[in-house]
Amino acid sequence: MSTHNFDFEALLQCLICAAWFIGFFLLSRLFKHMLAPRLIRAAQKIEHPYLSVLLQSFLRPMVFLIVLIGLYIGVRLLPFEFIHSPSWLAAQMRTIRIAFILLAAWGLMNCSECVELALFSTRSKLDLRAGDTVVRFLKRIYKAVVLLFAGVLIVTELGYNVNSLIAGLGLGGLTFALAAQDSASNFFGGLVIILERPFEIGDWISTATLEGSVEDITFRSIKIRTLANALMVVPNSKLCSEPITNWTRMKMRLAKFTIGLTYDTPKSKVEELTARIRSMLEEHPGVHSDTVQVRLDEFASSSIDIAIQFYTKTTQIVEFRAVKEDINLKIMDIMAQVGTSFAFPSRSIYLESSPALSQLKGDTP
Repeated sequence: MSTHNFDFEALLQCLICAAWFIGFFLLSRLFKHMLAPRLIRAAQKIEHPYLSVLLQSFLRPMVFLIVLIGLYIGVRLLPFEFIHSPSWLAAQMRTIRIAFILLAAWGLMNCSECVELALFSTRSKLDLRAGDTVVRFLKRIYKAVVLLFAGVLIVTELGYNVNSLIAGLGLGGLTFALAAQDSASNFFGGLVIILERPFEIGDWISTATLEGSVEDITFRSIKIRTLANALMVVPNSKLCSEPITNWTRMKMRLAKFTIGLTYDTPKSKVEELTARIRSMLEEHPGVHSDTVQVRLDEFASSSIDIAIQFYTKTTQIVEFRAVKEDINLKIMDIMAQVGTSFAFPSRSIYLESSPALSQLKGDTP
């Protein structure tokens, strides 16, 4: 009878534990779908961006924390002797603390948006230049610091002496420094890129060895999408050691070419042609009129060369080529109207008459 009572009491206690867990689980659902959205809307109404970001960042960690508390209470109420032993209680508390550290780190990682808000707020007050590249880089540094502190706390909770670990790293510091030399140079190269800002994510850059669009900037490398649509990963230190041309930051784009006229073109037509091309370029909506240069450049081996140079208002390659195509077609029309022709490479051969040549042809001297 006592055994039956014990089994019934144990079963009842287990059901109570399950009820505790289910109750806290339902409470977490209630918090997630009813209470938290109202808090977020209230924070948005008072126009406090940091509070809204904090609430959204810690929403899911708080849901898991409520479930974890219910699980802890339910386990503590189980009618088993080993659960109430000192070693098991110590393990439970250590697990709870580690879980709390992980949830706090999760929420703080989600709070990286606050770094962006703070940076742009500081920029507006101090007139600082902060683009998407700087924001992304600082957010990664922030996340790395959060993970570092979380890792140290977890190692401490597991019973390891952090000071001993640091001392052990100090003994092998020279070896570690040599092994991490490239990583350190790449990291500081990334800092140079962030501080000097020779380019941003999305810019089209070129060096002596590469050309493409910048897709991402990390602690170690730059990801560049080349013209062939291939992804190139370049170490920061290597990219910093080369001259970088940022084509995206052009205020205007240069167009420079030469057209060749045949040598039988009269001087008057050359003058008329250069004047009409110059007038057309100065009136073209896609060209900076004050940069137009159309001049008789030189007398080449098979053509009279006219040098044409101007800057377009657009810097985008697709629009630039469209403007240049329109200008080339207009030049063809002008040349047809003036009556001039394009020259092409040619060579004149003169045969000198001689007695020996005449005999070979069968002519009489």
